[in-house]
Amino acid sequence: MYEKPGLVSIIIPAYNAANFIGETIQSILQQSYTNFELIIINDGSSDNTIDVCNLFSDKRILLINQINTGVATARNNGMNLAKGEYIVFFDADDLMTTDFLKVRIEVLSINDRAGFAGGVVETFPIKATTKNAVANDPEKEILFFDSNASTVPSNYIFRKCVLAENKIVFNTALNSTADRFFILEVSKHIKGLCLQTEKGKLLYRYTNQSMSNLVSTKLIIDNEKFYYELKRKNLLPKKNLSRFRSLYFLSLAKGFGMVHSWKSVAKYIIKSFINHPFLFLQDMGKTIKRHTTKPLEA
Repeated sequence: MYEKPGLVSIIIPAYNAANFIGETIQSILQQSYTNFELIIINDGSSDNTIDVCNLFSDKRILLINQINTGVATARNNGMNLAKGEYIVFFDADDLMTTDFLKVRIEVLSINDRAGFAGGVVETFPIKATTKNAVANDPEKEILFFDSNASTVPSNYIFRKCVLAENKIVFNTALNSTADRFFILEVSKHIKGLCLQTEKGKLLYRYTNQSMSNLVSTKLIIDNEKFYYELKRKNLLPKKNLSRFRSLYFLSLAKGFGMVHSWKSVAKYIIKSFINHPFLFLQDMGKTIKRHTTKPLEA
């Protein structure tokens, strides 16, 4: 599809998002950079998401209704409709600060070799913490668990040509880990930029019900699939592969332990030990020490 120079295509998958999407749309319409189209993919919502979206009459908004197929498919469908030179995959409950688009467009316009850019992420309305976009070294930041790095999809702007030329779409086999996987795929082909400024930051809605905050069997299995999708797509780290495998398998063992799937716990403990015995024993020693030095409750 023909790309309109300077146009930003903002794609929002929306599933039962009536409580928040109005505020999200308003934050987009208040952008200092005004050359954008907003493509909302209503992913089979059963609430009044459509009614809230229809309250806005701005001609830049396109509302598409589809049966519920999941966030990855919704984003991919939106990408197929996008006419912009740039693409933003925005979540239906996050907020853009006024210069969100402006600062990302400006940094990409003077860095031709960069294919995407992200900035500072600030959580709200609880746990008001800040993190930086994964961009400088995605392999290290994602696969080796950098706690100060964030792969929130809303935070990024991508050159559409990079995605199209390399046939990059969201992996529909994954759920919560699809964001991390997408960044790793893009960064395999082109470098990204992380803006070190409070200007244009993303406001990321974080609540006790946020997907990443809910431990479930489904979530742990998704993290398990993430590893095997990395392997299938040749995205495992080139350096320190044994270290990564040991760390990741141990994290899976801990996750499966939280949902009482003991066969999987045993499987990944063994895999972790085989890949890096010293690292495994070191980590287990820290875990044991942490629990045995815990003060006794009265």
